[in-house]
Amino acid sequence: MKQRRGRPFMELLRGNIFAIVLFAGAAILFSGGLDRAAAAQETEALRTAEDSLRRAAVSCYALEGSYPSSYEYIRENYGVALDESKYAVYYEIFASNIMPEITVVERQGAE
Repeated sequence: MKQRRGRPFMELLRGNIFAIVLFAGAAILFSGGLDRAAAAQETEALRTAEDSLRRAAVSCYALEGSYPSSYEYIRENYGVALDESKYAVYYEIFASNIMPEITVVERQGAE
């Protein structure tokens, strides 16, 4: 019986270069897609946090006749709390009958 010898590495590489390039391209595209998905998720988390604070402020106005005086009041009385190690809340009220300015931003260095 004849023994079959394996093909040399360079010959195998030349024969499969298209598949290797195609796989590398797909891996790069997949990695980029994951980065964009993570960025979109963070943007959505910030929007959701702001929306929940606004809904709580409107609920407070409907129930108590005035907007909450602070984020702490919302946190204590309406159960809306954010991960304060990750997000900073800017809550500025002008008058008790005017919707406050509510902004949620990600803290620098938070993961």
